[in-house]
Amino acid sequence: MTMAESLTTWRDARFDMPVGRQLQRYDELAAKQASARARTELVERGLYDPARHGTDDRPALTRAEHIELLALAECIARTVRHPSNIHHALQAGVTWAEIAHVIDSDERTVRREYQQWADDQYDLHRRYRDRGMTADEHAAATAEAAEAAEAAPPAQAADRG
Repeated sequence: MTMAESLTTWRDARFDMPVGRQLQRYDELAAKQASARARTELVERGLYDPARHGTDDRPALTRAEHIELLALAECIARTVRHPSNIHHALQAGVTWAEIAHVIDSDERTVRREYQQWADDQYDLHRRYRDRGMTADEHAAATAEAAEAAEAAPPAQAADRG
């Protein structure tokens, strides 16, 4: 089963199927690609043995399948790397330094991206009252980001030290 033929970006994959199915489809395509590449490499090296490696054809991914694989990878990454994970980690007591370390970033960048996400969530709530962050939740998130900004040394001072 493939995704819709019109799949050209990660957004097309995002709403077509749940992330669990996206992962399954990604695994199918990645396995097909690895199998085809392995067979090609074995043949090129003169190591291919039909008795050991099988005789069934292992076609390479089509152009459409490569596009699908790329779109799925991006969609999955954006889904599992969602900013709400940082919000929930903060609520559980994880520090900005720990978050920055885990995602291989710096605290200032993490705070800035978190603040942008919180602002977007507040804008969403103002438009749709049953979604996003309320004014109080947004104020708390902003205070959380600001506390970290006060605690973290400026980037230039840290670079000098």
